[in-house]
Amino acid sequence: MFQIDRSYIESVNLESLQSRIWDIRTDNQNDPTLPHIENYGTTEEAFEAYLEKKQKFEDFKDTWRSRRLLILGSVFLLTVAAFSLFVRGATWEAYATAFTLCMLVYIIYMTIAAFRGRQFHNNPNETFIKALLFWDENREGS
Repeated sequence: MFQIDRSYIESVNLESLQSRIWDIRTDNQNDPTLPHIENYGTTEEAFEAYLEKKQKFEDFKDTWRSRRLLILGSVFLLTVAAFSLFVRGATWEAYATAFTLCMLVYIIYMTIAAFRGRQFHNNPNETFIKALLFWDENREGS
């Protein structure tokens, strides 16, 4: 089966993956070297639904990236404030509890992201996306 090197996907900005794929397909639809969807064992409707799910997942990850300091900082400060209100002289316990809660929030997010991201592995639609991005990267480079 056709395998693509996955290392290049890390450098791609996935903020607008859906629009980038649409642009590649519409701008170059007459190019004979463009990968065709029927070669990857999927249909147009299934690919569009998959691409929309993938974009929602990427938006979920981007939202976390942009708000993680606010979320973790709020958890930390609220925990320390609660300790200072109700427990006298327990400074290191407050910091330890706040740090533990922040780590728990982070682990919960990572678990949710891993379970949601699992559906995108070993999928013919994912292979088609990577083939299009690889094709577009090599076309512009030559």
